[in-house]
Amino acid sequence: MFCHQLPCAHASIGQPGIQQPAVCGADTPGQLTAALTAAPLRASPNHRAFRSPKAIRSRSQSVKIRGQCRLCHTRCQASKASADAPPSIDVSPEVGKGKKLLIIGGTGRVGSSTAASLVKTHPNLTIILGTRRQEGYDAAVKNRPELGGLEHRIVDRNNLQSILSSMEGCDMVLHTAGPFQRKKECLVLEAAIQAKIPYLDVCDDNDYAARAKADYHEKARAAGVPAITSGGIYPGVSNVMAAHMVSTARREYNQDGHFVGKDGVDKEGAVEPKKLQYFYYTAGTGGVGPTIMETSYLLAGTPVIAYADGKKVEAKPISQPLTIDFGKGLGRKTVWLYNLPEVESAFKYMKVPNVSARFGTDPAFWNWAMVATARFLPVKIITDRAKIRAFAKATSPVIKAIDPIIGEKVGMRVDLELADGSKACGVFIHKKLSDSAGTCIAAFVDTMLQGGTQPGVWFPEEPEAVKDRMRLLTQSAQGCIRFELNQPPWKIESDAKQMGMGFYW
Repeated sequence: MFCHQLPCAHASIGQPGIQQPAVCGADTPGQLTAALTAAPLRASPNHRAFRSPKAIRSRSQSVKIRGQCRLCHTRCQASKASADAPPSIDVSPEVGKGKKLLIIGGTGRVGSSTAASLVKTHPNLTIILGTRRQEGYDAAVKNRPELGGLEHRIVDRNNLQSILSSMEGCDMVLHTAGPFQRKKECLVLEAAIQAKIPYLDVCDDNDYAARAKADYHEKARAAGVPAITSGGIYPGVSNVMAAHMVSTARREYNQDGHFVGKDGVDKEGAVEPKKLQYFYYTAGTGGVGPTIMETSYLLAGTPVIAYADGKKVEAKPISQPLTIDFGKGLGRKTVWLYNLPEVESAFKYMKVPNVSARFGTDPAFWNWAMVATARFLPVKIITDRAKIRAFAKATSPVIKAIDPIIGEKVGMRVDLELADGSKACGVFIHKKLSDSAGTCIAAFVDTMLQGGTQPGVWFPEEPEAVKDRMRLLTQSAQGCIRFELNQPPWKIESDAKQMGMGFYW
């Protein structure tokens, strides 16, 4: 697998300026399989546009953070500093001052992790934990003592009046009470619109997210309510990583690094995206508890929707595995097709014609157990929330026994192929999903508290959802052992070898 490296002039490597090797192949309408290619690749003739004085003068491309270009987080020749560690960012103590945030599901693993992160980064924000039972609050405080001073309210997330009552006096609501699969109503979003307060959820279900957008977008706009659906780690931060790479290729940022859209900047050298692939990995349950098992089991009963050449295609759930190299800090992992909302939203709102998403875990037999669940568990069980909850509870003791051995590592890799054949790659690796998820969600909360989201219901990759993408990504990457964007695939992978004369294997 070869690549010819061109000189970097503060340009994002992997944009339409450098031809890179395919590592994941091409999904086709007939079958979403990916084949490795080994043909030598040439440099794109468009590379001169990325070395122009205009590009070099761009403030957002010349300001360094730990040796990286601020806009693309790529290593440039002017610096030998490590590109692996994310830069630090300070949050003003004024952000959230005098405001109250209600976290529905706040005593669960994801909600409590987010609360713990916000307690550190936003000390003047009042956080209220919404829980179904007093016992849930007691358990959360025992697990995270730093939450002991927070107010808690009993709320039934399936009852609109209960939700509205819990929102009294609040300035924003965060919905982390999953799983979202098979839910027919978006009651928390509906209540937020009635109460006229900003809304954020961590939905990872395609149907729920699509319903939130279709049924409530215009209602939220009319009420002046900003809302983001699927604003977690994946989907969520992964969407924003992809959006940043797509917008960089399309030249949708101005010289200050602000998104201005396709009509606001010089389009010389702009290239359209051709294919976007999301790859995710979590060791065991990632320390986020039984909810992730319920979610996984429910997804095992959901056919996969992907896009190939602009057409919607369907595949079996948890199928067509690929071995993906997440690079230093994680290595190679096998990932499988899952039905995730970022696929459809990327097709609709980023206009990428080929999109798919894959996920894998360790130990390896968990993946095969999930395949068996998808293939052999009766449909009437695998699509029934109550039965799946019981099934998750029954398998929980085995999972809890193995989780401490496996750890909680999480990895995301986002691969983008452009119309001219050039490729870009982003990677995000953290030692603990339970901490990283909270950090990522807290970054979305910060964005909304600062007025960075426009009224309406948005997916994270839409420009109206996140005004300052690089700030959100930098906040989300705190604690990561590796975070890079717009790198060529060979630079991300574990064992790329320099063969000489600018060629890499």
